[in-house]
Amino acid sequence: MRFGDFELRPGQRVLHARGEPVTLGGRAFDLLLALAQRRGRVVTKQELLDAVWPGLVVEEHNIATQISTLRKALGPQAIATVPGRGYRFTALVEDREIDLAPVPAEAAAKGPTAVPTGLPRRLTPLIGRADDLAALGALLERSRLVTLVGAGGIGKSLLAQHLLNDRVGAYSDGVCWVELASVGDGAALPQRIADALGVRGGAGEPLGGLCAAVSEMTMLVALDNAEHLLADVARIAAALLDAAPGLHLLVTSQAPLQLAAESVYRVGSLPVPQGPLPYALAQTFAAVALFVERACSGDARFVLSDDTAPAAIELCRALDGIPLAIELAAARAPLLGVPQLATSMCERLRLLTRNRDSTAPARQQTLRAALEWSHGLLDERERVVFRRLGVIEGSASLDLIQHVVADDSGSLDAWDVLDALGLLVDRSLVMVLDDPEANEPRYRLLESPRLLAIEQLHAADETDAVRRLHAHALAAAFDEAWDERWSGRIGAQRWAGRVLLDSSNARNAIAWAHAAGEPQVAASIAATLYLALPRSSVVERVGLADLCESLAEQPIAPPLRLRAWMVAVRPMFHHHQQQSLALATKAVALARELDVGMPDRWPLYQALSLWIGAAAIVAQPDAGALREAHAELTTLEDPRWPAQRLAWGLAWIRWIPLTRVSGADQAAQTLAVTRLWVQTVEAAGDDTAHCMGSLLDAELECGHVDSAIRIGIHALEQLAPTRDEWSRSIVQSNLAIAYLGLDDTAKARPLLRAVWPLAQRWNMCAQCADLPPLLAALEGRMRAAAQLTGYADAAVAARALFRHPLEAAARERARELARNALGDTLFQQMLREGGSLRDDQIAALAFGPEDSLGASIT
Repeated sequence: MRFGDFELRPGQRVLHARGEPVTLGGRAFDLLLALAQRRGRVVTKQELLDAVWPGLVVEEHNIATQISTLRKALGPQAIATVPGRGYRFTALVEDREIDLAPVPAEAAAKGPTAVPTGLPRRLTPLIGRADDLAALGALLERSRLVTLVGAGGIGKSLLAQHLLNDRVGAYSDGVCWVELASVGDGAALPQRIADALGVRGGAGEPLGGLCAAVSEMTMLVALDNAEHLLADVARIAAALLDAAPGLHLLVTSQAPLQLAAESVYRVGSLPVPQGPLPYALAQTFAAVALFVERACSGDARFVLSDDTAPAAIELCRALDGIPLAIELAAARAPLLGVPQLATSMCERLRLLTRNRDSTAPARQQTLRAALEWSHGLLDERERVVFRRLGVIEGSASLDLIQHVVADDSGSLDAWDVLDALGLLVDRSLVMVLDDPEANEPRYRLLESPRLLAIEQLHAADETDAVRRLHAHALAAAFDEAWDERWSGRIGAQRWAGRVLLDSSNARNAIAWAHAAGEPQVAASIAATLYLALPRSSVVERVGLADLCESLAEQPIAPPLRLRAWMVAVRPMFHHHQQQSLALATKAVALARELDVGMPDRWPLYQALSLWIGAAAIVAQPDAGALREAHAELTTLEDPRWPAQRLAWGLAWIRWIPLTRVSGADQAAQTLAVTRLWVQTVEAAGDDTAHCMGSLLDAELECGHVDSAIRIGIHALEQLAPTRDEWSRSIVQSNLAIAYLGLDDTAKARPLLRAVWPLAQRWNMCAQCADLPPLLAALEGRMRAAAQLTGYADAAVAARALFRHPLEAAARERARELARNALGDTLFQQMLREGGSLRDDQIAALAFGPEDSLGASIT
């Protein structure tokens, strides 16, 4: 039978494409033949099940799996799906004689024999593994020994069972499933395999008899759960392959057999969404689909909705996408509900204790049993490394792991750790991550095994000692990272990406060091982490800055105290700006002490430039004081310094012009310094998104309204696909100033409305309070404008904030418009009322339809 480039020969059970044989599994070939022989009509699913799987009870999804295989081989147009009815062979067949006779005897001999398959009569549905199934089948075509390797509960056995089930007719002697988990002695393996195959060995040594019995067989044999008898299974596999040229072996194990003839296929976790999604999208990820399917199997009333889908995603992520863990969790979902279940994952070893399949092996009845099975296969050295890895949060480099895990006594040195780590990787307890941000591999203990490791660490009474090693090793690494940030050897963004690989470790180490009374360790890590975090991590950065401020008052080394003050000052955003100037003054004094006799004057330059920014923003001293400081800064600056250092200085120097009398010269100078700052930030390998709001402001000060608007619109387009809410909010706020200057409230309103929720979240309402009054005034809502002005004045005064000239101008314009419209008496009354408003009352007043709280616009 010929169609397109293909030729199908039923009698010989072969398919050719352009003269070359096409590799198809036995079931796929039988399905193709059934459809082709019935071309011209719809073939029902039941007909296909009867024709391809006679006498077997199988799931309908097996048809879909084989159809997918055929479409990949023949093209998507060869077979059509008729919804609700079945499938139709649609390829155009040439008008030639078609062999519709039964399969000849010689071909029939290749079908299943009387050897029992050992497979369950009804297989559990396979979810999310279609690609694995196809890739595994292709690998078996090329290799006679394939080992499926993966973590306990990853789904190796089920995947192997479906592969054997699909290939029952592909081997003349069929397929055979051999369960090894219950075999405790390697000497009993030959007999277990012989019993499963239904063969008898001859007299003499059992393995020799088994090899003789299978020498003429052509079949696929699966050896399931080989991890506890690796050496014995490897020896038997090698002997069987040598004795029987027609034999193919598929082995499932948590570790490879380490044979030269072996092809290893690693089974990964099921895909999990990276963030919250509505249910319709979430269920397209296999991990969520498995959770839903198993939960529905346990309780037909179970429903996952858009509201509960994010919790299900978080649950699947916490369980590393491991199918067994997800199935155990799904069994609890109808009882606890998905949100409660997701928040209980810290107790998963106590919670996930019920498998709906009571016939499953004991090691699969609970999550703890599955983990303890894997743990029991480790030797003592591997167990020590395993439990000490429990302090690692997320992933870590080999260097950090060796510093944390190695024993100073010499009983476990760095090389021992390397060897044991490699074995843990082989046993699929530790994942190797090839992160593009890192310049070396990183290693991660899966989350559920990590909970067992923490338990083992407590039981061994090593928790405090290992956590101390972890924190001190991380502090040393972050010390080096701080110096590298200013070295010019690496771009700022790339540097931050590398540091943030250890952000989870850093947070844990900071918490431990703070609680343990080790301020030096906490300050080393906190200051560097602050510098690496994206600016959108406002809440965490504020917390780290406050921590550094308190740590600087404790007994720590002077260079580290200076570093802590560098973080703590933050004059634009300190909760009390006068305090930020005091900290900057302390930092300069300490830097001068440390500067004596030092060849590199960068620390003093760093502190002095920060003081200039604080003084300009907070105190606004006379121009002479700032000129003197700027002159000293100029003498300290080395033009050979990398852009990373020069950008730091420019970030603060650009505030100096704002302290002078407003005018064209001041505005032009501000714009020139700001443009140079943006260029230098880019040269430092940093993202310039956080500079765009300042550049927009500088253009506005020069009266370049059109240019400012172009910059703002372009910046928002660039920021739209990112998560940088901080930079986006700054640009939105400053672009709103430009539109308000043009009285274009229609464009200013959505910008300010988008900024306000973020200001509330970040406790920065005072910094954003001066623009809503002008918006209200320009919209004719004069009472609201007066109340909002009162609120802004009170908020700014409470935190002694510096007002940027453009914001100050907006405030004055709003006051003038409102006072002129309301009269002084009513204006002052509204002003006083606004001064008592809370942050959570402002959005309704600023962006609602009312002219004041409780008074609608008429």
